[in-house]
Amino acid sequence: MYKALRVLLACSYLLLTQNYLLAQKNDLKPGKITPADFVVNSPVVDSNANAVVLWDVGSSDFEGNSNGFFTLVFKIHERILLRNKNAFDEATVKVPLYAAGGPDLEERFEDFEATTYNLENGQVVETKLDKTAIFKEKYNRYSNNLKFTLPNLKEGSIIEYTYTVKSPFQHNNIRSWSFQGKYPALWSQYKVTIPPFFNYVTLKQGYLPYFMDSVKREFKNYSIVDPGDGNTSSQVYHLSGDAVVAWWAMKNVPAFKEEPYVSSPNNHLARIKFQLQSISYSSDHVTQVLKSWFNTANDLMKDPDFGLSLSDPNGWLDDDIKKITHGATDALEKAKRTFEYVRDNFVCTDHDEHYLSNPLRKTWQSKKGNVADINLLLTAMLINEGFEAHPVILSTRDNGKAMESQAVLSQYNYVISRVEIDSVFYLLDASVNRLGFGKLSPNCYNGSGRIIDKMPYLIPLSTDSLVENKTTNVFMINDTATNTFSGSYTSNLGYFESLTARDELAKTKQEDYLKNIAKTYPAEVEISNAEIDSLRQYDMPLAIRYDMKLQFNEDIVYFSPMFNESWKNNPFASAERLYPVEMSYKIHENYILNMEVPKGYKVDEIPKSTRVKLNDTEGMFEYIVSNSNGFIQLYCKLYLQKANYTPDDYETLRNFFAYVVKKEAEQIVFKKIK
Repeated sequence: MYKALRVLLACSYLLLTQNYLLAQKNDLKPGKITPADFVVNSPVVDSNANAVVLWDVGSSDFEGNSNGFFTLVFKIHERILLRNKNAFDEATVKVPLYAAGGPDLEERFEDFEATTYNLENGQVVETKLDKTAIFKEKYNRYSNNLKFTLPNLKEGSIIEYTYTVKSPFQHNNIRSWSFQGKYPALWSQYKVTIPPFFNYVTLKQGYLPYFMDSVKREFKNYSIVDPGDGNTSSQVYHLSGDAVVAWWAMKNVPAFKEEPYVSSPNNHLARIKFQLQSISYSSDHVTQVLKSWFNTANDLMKDPDFGLSLSDPNGWLDDDIKKITHGATDALEKAKRTFEYVRDNFVCTDHDEHYLSNPLRKTWQSKKGNVADINLLLTAMLINEGFEAHPVILSTRDNGKAMESQAVLSQYNYVISRVEIDSVFYLLDASVNRLGFGKLSPNCYNGSGRIIDKMPYLIPLSTDSLVENKTTNVFMINDTATNTFSGSYTSNLGYFESLTARDELAKTKQEDYLKNIAKTYPAEVEISNAEIDSLRQYDMPLAIRYDMKLQFNEDIVYFSPMFNESWKNNPFASAERLYPVEMSYKIHENYILNMEVPKGYKVDEIPKSTRVKLNDTEGMFEYIVSNSNGFIQLYCKLYLQKANYTPDDYETLRNFFAYVVKKEAEQIVFKKIK
């Protein structure tokens, strides 16, 4: 850092790396809380809002420090109206602080104030939080969490808190800012001041307009103390130049309403993020902070917490691998045995990590670790066996999408393995119980992953590449021996539904699981002789079979031919949607019913056949029914040829599913023959 400071001082001028528009400063201040603040009148606040964010303002700035460089200063000021007790969780605030690398690199928490306001007999009553009520807890080896809870909470309270976090600058990113959350916000504002020699990439996302979006230049002075290196005494230096000062604000921000089929709210919230791209010490001395993917992958493979441990110079895995693969007749079986051994004998303690928590040898001995520990160990074992295997990093769906073009490792939270066998590539994840060879959970399909190799190219992981096939057959006939209407049910589940079912069956007895299936039927339906195929064959989907009996006694019977296989509700209930529909896979559902007309009855009404397309080629719904020679046949088919739909497609998709729900709910009416 001292060298960087001296280079800056040697510059005859400071370089701005972008051109900015001048804008008038609009730095609003909140007033004192009055009784009027307890009554909110805004178009984005309705009776369902448990809380309202009255004021949410933050800023990020730089200041010179005594360690020879800069400190990032983040300030926040928030006011929230807690309309009822369902929002009391907002009164417990968690502040993460980086706490590794020594005291000079740890973040500091300062200037803290927290107050609860209540309206009593028309007067505003304050209750301040005692600063000793803050407690610290260890989060991981890199950070701690500071927590505090505001006092004297009542329905209708307003809570207010301010604090500052100071971060010694080590090529840090400026903190991101979310203008939108689960509660409506009357005002949300973020101000960022960037010294002229730092060049940041600014990334905006979301679908809401900015009330304020302005940038200007402002002359700034920075004082930096070089503490010396033991041979030289400390010195104070002064730097100055035109900093970039930017404001963004939103007014009357609606709450983010999470709808079905969304990968992560983080992808769609109105927010702004920053990535340091370079430091410009002079016009001809620019240091690139954001590296290329080639350099980043090379660094990862040399990192002891990632790729350095993939080689096994001491051969400590040799004897164990020979035992695991003994008797394998070909390369594929050898790889499968290795994968299954790791999957079935290791416990994943954390599915949100892309660095090792321990050396691989320790993970081998303890038989547990995070997702990186387990899948990098699997990769090392495959390499040891002579396979071409490499780690792949990705961001899971619940973590949010990663920018493919930017080598920003903080975006990634997961590691899998890719192995080549006889010119075929397989993606493997041994951290998930009961997951088959060459299979990934839906959460891994979030656009793409990045292979970490000499050529770190993208690995496609699109949900549009996945198809969930499900076929159900129901056969019903008159059983004259028992005077009942009986038959059989067989359903071949899709792979991902099978994975969910296996997880459920691992937590409960099979008979209890099947009893829960029986509960989805009307009381007059009796289920027996249930069985599940391929329960332990994790590479295969499940098949569920059972026998069914019904007894008709009424003069008029309303019969649902889809049984429990119909779509009961439209998953797209909202009238409009601002962000895309992101399904986990394409849907291919087939339902086939062959049934004899119940003895002593005739068909009085039967649904009409229909075919409906979704945007010509993007989906299809068929409902084909016939009644001939005492037999009813029904073939129902629902195909979606895409997993992802834009907001412009939402209304069409919503109407399509509304039709599916309505049609599949139609009944056959049987009338007793007199």
